[in-house]
Amino acid sequence: MKNPGMDFEIWKQLRKKWMDLDASGHRVKVDFQLVVHPTEKDNIMAIDVVQHIDGKPVTETVQHRAGEAYAALGIATLSGEELTGILKGMMQQLRDQSGQNAAAVTLTLTSTSSTSGEVIGLLEEQSPVQVSYQHYYVLNALRDRMIEASGKLVNRVSALYQGGDLKLEVQ
Repeated sequence: MKNPGMDFEIWKQLRKKWMDLDASGHRVKVDFQLVVHPTEKDNIMAIDVVQHIDGKPVTETVQHRAGEAYAALGIATLSGEELTGILKGMMQQLRDQSGQNAAAVTLTLTSTSSTSGEVIGLLEEQSPVQVSYQHYYVLNALRDRMIEASGKLVNRVSALYQGGDLKLEVQ
């Protein structure tokens, strides 16, 4: 298996975050899920760091190299409109899988570095739902398109899916 060569600074930031949370009395459980290239099984493209903070999942996806997986996932050449359509379908699926008949699903991506970002999923703006690298990559590709279009740095993207409509907000 190839060494994923993930940026050591990201791991130091995560370790500090976990130590701070633990010191302030929060319960923290962390799971790691390797994201393997679809055709090159020895190529780790990213790691999903699923942090259960007081029982609520927060997923940090850490890429090997920024944007490297876009081609493997089939999203490298997609427009912002096409990515929005994919995201809309993914959020509909999250809503349907929840079994809670949620009227709204919110996904928020916060970029933590050029090769990582934290994604939080919520049903009805309060019930956490676990997300994965797929959500990260589509949201991050959308963020990249927004940066290209505006020329402005975008650190945070929120997507609200409600009533079949998708609304994006940037910060």
